[in-house]
Amino acid sequence: MNVVTLDVAALIHSPSALTREQGAIVHKQIVENLESGNKVILDFNDIESLITPFLNVSIGKLYETFNSSQLNKQLEIRNFPEGTGSKFKMVIENAKQYYSN
Repeated sequence: MNVVTLDVAALIHSPSALTREQGAIVHKQIVENLESGNKVILDFNDIESLITPFLNVSIGKLYETFNSSQLNKQLEIRNFPEGTGSKFKMVIENAKQYYSN
């Protein structure tokens, strides 16, 4: 299994992760790597602001295709912006519930 680090700020060309469109860019890169069997390190270094619509598309939507076990093994989040952990947890819980129905 190869390890691929995705630099969120570099992918979206911004220190602000605010839009669904930005989330889609990140989501596409994650999915391509997970489907290739790679482990993905999603690095939020240099991200200064982050809101839920971005997280819903970039990370939450992963639960449409992948299960929790697979994501726990193949996806690692690093340097998550301070104070945004509750948003991340909320998005994950909502996505698990939404895509399980």
